[in-house]
Amino acid sequence: MSRITVLGLQGSGKSYLTEHGFIAQQPNHLIVDIMREYPDKYHSYEPKYLDNPDKLKEEISLIIKKLIIKNCVALEDKNTDKTEKKRLKLVVFEEADLYNPSSERVASGMRSLIVQSRHLQLDMVFVSRRPSDLSAYLMDTSDYLIIGKQVGANALKIINNLNSQASARLKKLNYDNHEFLLLDRNREISVITAEDTDILKSLLSNKA
Repeated sequence: MSRITVLGLQGSGKSYLTEHGFIAQQPNHLIVDIMREYPDKYHSYEPKYLDNPDKLKEEISLIIKKLIIKNCVALEDKNTDKTEKKRLKLVVFEEADLYNPSSERVASGMRSLIVQSRHLQLDMVFVSRRPSDLSAYLMDTSDYLIIGKQVGANALKIINNLNSQASARLKKLNYDNHEFLLLDRNREISVITAEDTDILKSLLSNKA
């Protein structure tokens, strides 16, 4: 299964890319929509404890246990085609750095979900603004990284550690056209836009 991290400053088009490239392509999805970024037509959960980081992390752990894992079907548990069609196949974590910050160890519930994602046949997308804000574990375990507009020495250093040409390539992107770098499993670089829905859909293991 695919794990994908989408990074980009406000206005870079990362939520538009996530919506049209991933969410709209897979009807069996759930968005942990912490900032209420997406239209009501999508299946989302809005966390309640935005002003309390500790309670927010507890809430996310509960969502993983009670809502996400319960609605996935492990390989040996698939019983009927009907069950297969209804099971959760994609989960998107918006503003993932708020409960997976770079300064802290990833919570056990999230780490467990990442480890189990292939067994659960679940694609995962983490959305954040800067690589310097987000836990390195989430990026390290991502099959694909999609990186939009970035500024700041720390962010660019992290990006350059992924591929020595990344920061230079990033500066050449046409931000008016919402261009992004796509780093594949080997951290090789290509350039895509938020409109490249066929390319983005191909990154998902679970395709509608």
